[in-house]
Amino acid sequence: MAITLETLADAIARANASMSSLTDVLNAADAKLGDGDTGTMLARLIGTFAAVDVRNAENLGAGFMALAKAGAASTGSSLGTLIITAMMTAGKATTGKTELAWSDLSGLLAAIRYAAMARGKAELGAKTIIDGLDALAGGVEGKTDAASMAAAAEKAMDAILAEFRNRPSAMGRARMFAEKSVGLDDPGMLALAEIVRSLGKNPQHDTASVA
Repeated sequence: MAITLETLADAIARANASMSSLTDVLNAADAKLGDGDTGTMLARLIGTFAAVDVRNAENLGAGFMALAKAGAASTGSSLGTLIITAMMTAGKATTGKTELAWSDLSGLLAAIRYAAMARGKAELGAKTIIDGLDALAGGVEGKTDAASMAAAAEKAMDAILAEFRNRPSAMGRARMFAEKSVGLDDPGMLALAEIVRSLGKNPQHDTASVA
């Protein structure tokens, strides 16, 4: 089994459903270090994705690009921009492909990590979503099915949150509250972890996280 447009559509639906409980959680986390709107922004962006019928796209690349186009019109935030960058990177990597092997997901996530680093002018170790993407790419390497991928992804995200929680933030608005950020999760990294967790619930062969 492989990642298909059906997998992508299911992942978006799962993420969208999860925002009903995550919006306030992420807003609260962001309020300690930023504007307090990460959850609201993410809910709006994922809701926009959910309104796109990717199942009718010609291929995976076209599906990801359709999501990027729709999302770009709904957000101007730094985190939202990185998510759009992720969709565009995935779209370019899967141009003309109708499916992607689960074993190729780690490489795709690594490509997204590099693209996000370039777009956000960020480095690893600054306690941002970039570190989460790095952990995710490494954590799922070698996994070949949805169930093992979901378990490895959740484990990787739990570990990276714990690793960085007691470090100061060194990037974005949170860097202005470096001392205050010690002991707190980075909102972007936390958002990635929670979305990964929601996508991994009861995974089936063709229904699990693709980003």
